[in-house]
Amino acid sequence: MLSKFAGTLVALLASSLTVHAFRSTGSNPSLSADAVVPDRTHSLFSPYVDSSLQNKFWDYGGDAVVDTNRYVMLTQDRRNESGWLWSRLPIDMTDFEITAEFTVKGLNTASSGDGFAMWLTQERMQGGPVFGNRNRWNGLGIIFDTYPNAAHRGFFPQISVVQNNGKLDYDLNKDGEGQDIAHCNMQLRRTPTDTRLRFTYIKDVYMELALQTQEWNKWSSCFRVSPYDFSEQPYLGFSANTGDVSDLHAIGSVWTNKLVYHSRTPADLENERLRAFSEKEGNNWWNKNDRSDAKDMESASVFQMVKKLFLFVVWVVKWVVLLAFLGAAGYFGFKFYQQKKGPSTYKNRRMMA
Repeated sequence: MLSKFAGTLVALLASSLTVHAFRSTGSNPSLSADAVVPDRTHSLFSPYVDSSLQNKFWDYGGDAVVDTNRYVMLTQDRRNESGWLWSRLPIDMTDFEITAEFTVKGLNTASSGDGFAMWLTQERMQGGPVFGNRNRWNGLGIIFDTYPNAAHRGFFPQISVVQNNGKLDYDLNKDGEGQDIAHCNMQLRRTPTDTRLRFTYIKDVYMELALQTQEWNKWSSCFRVSPYDFSEQPYLGFSANTGDVSDLHAIGSVWTNKLVYHSRTPADLENERLRAFSEKEGNNWWNKNDRSDAKDMESASVFQMVKKLFLFVVWVVKWVVLLAFLGAAGYFGFKFYQQKKGPSTYKNRRMMA
């Protein structure tokens, strides 16, 4: 009787844990899911290729070069290069998380260019002018732009998420200003730790990009917005290009997880949205407005710009006052010298006469 009661208690406990417990990915402990399942078809690790220099699940091309010990170089630190890396199969998951380790570096310390992008689009392997990919793509592009083609508020690199229906031209001359859903600014070169991106997509709830740039496994959220509605299963790709200035752009690894959620009611989804965009969550600067995070970061940039302008004005006023004081001192000093010198010269002339 006792053993039967114990067995029933264990079964009830297991059932309770199955229903109420959640799992999270290693890099995202705040994410809750009923299960996290690694997806081999959209993950990539060293040595990247087999003996025939091919990969069962990935294609690479353009100027891309595989360094089997370190990374897939989309471009080397050379001018006018363009390369890409694309999954062979579309993502057939409703909810997923993509983490990629990337490298952006170059010999030039003053400038860098042009940048790279991660793509979730209906088409694949179509090189073009937009960071190594075609213009007028159909889907979602996350663009890591390292070279400003026009004057902008804030600093570069700029990371932005841009959606396209296959009919819109991305304005390269303005770095896509005004075409993004959200963006942030973050240093990507010469960072104290390996650089990684983490893109989380939960259908009908949110999508988020976080970056690791300053400390191992310490992530900074770039944006969290309402999810893009994929009309078809997207392919996963990475591409990059260089122009008159250049950088090495490389992908070190990609690992994709399928996020499994049990059946959720509309009320459950609404609660998840409220929790995801609550001011009490995360960094406290996003909300339900898709572009609010970008606006807040722009406001911060404006504040910094006004602050710098104020300090510059103070610096100018300080030097104007100092120079005016020195000028006045010199003028009155010269006048005093002339007054002292005048009578003496006249007296000497009378003595000579």
